[in-house]
Amino acid sequence: MLRLILAVILGPLIGLVVLGAIDGAANMIFPPPPGVNLTDPAAIRSATAILPFGAQVGTILAWLLGALAGAWSANLIAGRRALAGRIVSGLFLAFAAWTMATTAYPLWTRVGLIAVLIAAVAADRASGRPRN
Repeated sequence: MLRLILAVILGPLIGLVVLGAIDGAANMIFPPPPGVNLTDPAAIRSATAILPFGAQVGTILAWLLGALAGAWSANLIAGRRALAGRIVSGLFLAFAAWTMATTAYPLWTRVGLIAVLIAAVAADRASGRPRN
């Protein structure tokens, strides 16, 4: 039980570090246009609407790999118990949905929700088999 609790705490942290690293790299490669006020929702929406395709892929890749790393590591920390990865995947899905609902992102970012679901299934299949 202690391993499961530890996995549910460390899994999301690992996933967020991976998500942040990939998103940060994508933002360095494709910076927002100069003069964009990142605290204004309308400015964020207009800036993300004109992002190049590579920046859009970077955002979706960040969500996919962050959720995969978090769920997979949680499964391993918990002794290959699928429950840990499923909890972390649920947390990532809720976080992604909340982020996309409360921030002025354009419609294409909703693909990130599908990416989190794909990551959840992949992590479950890769490392979620219960130990013998």
